[in-house]
Amino acid sequence: MQTVLKSRSLWGYTLAHFSVDVCSGALPVIVAFLAKTLGLSIAQSGIAIGTYAISSSLSQPLFGYLSDRTGGRYQSAIGLATIAIFQGALGFATSYAMLLTLACLAGCGSAAFHPHGASGATRAGGERKAAAMAVFVLGGNTGYALGPVIAATAMAALGVHGSVVISLIGLILVPLVLSAHVPHLANPGSAHAQSASSPVRRFSAVAVAALMLVMFLRAWTQSAVTAYIPIFFTQTASFTIEAASHISSINLFALALGSLVGGMLADRFGSRRVMIVSWLIYGPAVAAVFLAPINLVAAAAIVAGFVAGASWPPLIVLSQELFPKNAGVASGIALGFAFAMGGIGTAITGYLAEPARLGLTMSVLILGALPLGAAVLAVLLPGEAQPSKGSAQTQERNVVPAR
Repeated sequence: MQTVLKSRSLWGYTLAHFSVDVCSGALPVIVAFLAKTLGLSIAQSGIAIGTYAISSSLSQPLFGYLSDRTGGRYQSAIGLATIAIFQGALGFATSYAMLLTLACLAGCGSAAFHPHGASGATRAGGERKAAAMAVFVLGGNTGYALGPVIAATAMAALGVHGSVVISLIGLILVPLVLSAHVPHLANPGSAHAQSASSPVRRFSAVAVAALMLVMFLRAWTQSAVTAYIPIFFTQTASFTIEAASHISSINLFALALGSLVGGMLADRFGSRRVMIVSWLIYGPAVAAVFLAPINLVAAAAIVAGFVAGASWPPLIVLSQELFPKNAGVASGIALGFAFAMGGIGTAITGYLAEPARLGLTMSVLILGALPLGAAVLAVLLPGEAQPSKGSAQTQERNVVPAR
């Protein structure tokens, strides 16, 4: 691990990942400020956040393909610069249409960065691919957690134009990403390793459908909870935007920690078991975030974030095992699908939250039922299976880096 931590390239990609996800985490707070200046409804706010989520996810497979074809020498740097510029410009939006356009372009920058950034971090780790990926992911999660606080602090001091602070953080790191590039290296043993391995689990058509629905419900819940915490607590609990952003931040910090712990627990107790237990806790915890007394809201947000994060690594592993010979492609599709579904779910919650429909409180409480549905569907997923003889080490190499 110490050798991995000395890699300049890895830290370049990790700091860039931090900056990219600062932008993602800051978006709900920026939109909350713009809701006042542009007169946005709750539904319009949700659609703006959903637009970013959808554009940053649906285009990821395309950017991943381009990275594989071209080597991605400049792709991660261009992606970082793109999201930094257009995210910073959000505070200067003068109309709802302009806000949606800027959010879409910022999302494309995120999509351009992630495929090459992740593969570059893995290559920078050499033989310690799993350790390198853990550092890279932690950088992103930390940025996502700090994004609301940074945005709220900057915009409280500078007004809506404070979004430019987010832009500066990213642009400063562009030269570091350029110097961090690690070229693709041939790996003669990779083809043999893939052919020698066999799927850990057998998927039926029902299990595949259940996996897609589970990913949708989990992504919808997490995305909507993140998006509507600032809106809910500023509109119904008389929080300042700064105070509400702190609730978002501790929720996301707990999610980052939960992701690390969830991966370790899944190795020991089984992926499906960890997911089911996590979601059974996640549902009530989400409801508690919006129902608990003010002095217990932070504790509820920590629990909700932790169990949400714990279910993510085993879910990605299951997705990879659908395509054991194309784990990288499978991961890209899975991540794109999850974030797109999260964006759609966030927009649905915003639609239902309108006063003429269910209202904000009822809409966010419904989110607590979604993880319980995911827990029920997870019973249909394949359980743990023993690897075929002689392939255990190969499978371990294939599965661990994705965590």
